[in-house]
Amino acid sequence: MKAFFEDPALLVGLPFIILGAFGLVVAAGALLAPKPALSAAGGATDAHGAHRGHPDEAEYIKVGLTLAAITLIEVAIYYINVPRNLFVAILIALSAAKFAIVVMWFMHLRFDSRIFTTAFVGGMVLAFGVFTVLIVTLGSNIV
Repeated sequence: MKAFFEDPALLVGLPFIILGAFGLVVAAGALLAPKPALSAAGGATDAHGAHRGHPDEAEYIKVGLTLAAITLIEVAIYYINVPRNLFVAILIALSAAKFAIVVMWFMHLRFDSRIFTTAFVGGMVLAFGVFTVLIVTLGSNIV
């Protein structure tokens, strides 16, 4: 692990790759999310005119199965002989994907205003940037 923090190429390149993957997951989730129609009262409605505030149980089961599948992939990768740097990158990317799914569904950012998603993702990008600068600046001194 110490070698990972001492290699400048990994410290600078890997965070940008992970940040890009996280951005792709968030963007794909926003693009693939169905856009509810607005009723005359201004609320979101489904195709039958009923108010759509939360997903039904079947959607939560699908999300749970997706999270379980990603976790199974993470566990399987642990037992496969993968180079250390690739192993860390894959696990971080899969963790970011699970994080995005949990935030979109269970924190209901998928159903809220885009400004909340922008504020949340902006804060995460800022925190990730500060962490990256800290690691690059201090390097192996923090390990």
